Amino acid sequence: MQIGRVELGLTSGYMYTGDPARCAAVLPGAMLGGMPVNAFVIQPLTERGWSVVQVWDEYDRDGSDRVEWARERGEAAIAGAPNSTVRLLAGKSITSLATGLAAHHRVAAVWLTPLLTEEECVAGLQRRTAPALLIGGTADPTWDGRLARELSDDVLEIDGANHGLARLEDLGRVAEAVGAFVDRL
Repeated sequence: MQIGRVELGLTSGYMYTGDPARCAAVLPGAMLGGMPVNAFVIQPLTERGWSVVQVWDEYDRDGSDRVEWARERGEAAIAGAPNSTVRLLAGKSITSLATGLAAHHRVAAVWLTPLLTEEECVAGLQRRTAPALLIGGTADPTWDGRLARELSDDVLEIDGANHGLARLEDLGRVAEAVGAFVDRL
């Protein structure tokens, strides 16, 4: 596997080279490019031979529309994929506002700390036709475990995890859940 920078129009990112017919687009959270937890989405994908387009960007809270910001990053990643063959869309926090994009493209999705308190996020999850893995923690005010289980059969709820989802003891569970989810696709 090779990793290289990729220009995505309005932003940039990284391309993890693998099977071009199995490509995932991984979208950032508001800060730190969604790291460290996005690495634990990318790892099981690349271990299984997937190509990954990782968007590297931050939301600067300048008053711009958060939904549009998330959608634009998702569209840029999809357009930047080899032959536009994205089969899985993953996002952290703010980019879960692009759940409608996954529904529109009918691709599977992994949503880390999805903003289940936001109507745009929930509406996209309700419209989806492909599987979606929802991962969140009980100490995250934007997480609603009951609602997550209503929206998807694939849910990992981590006791005591907050919105950062960055406790070392939890990251392995995230990678395992993503790997098991991807294996079923």
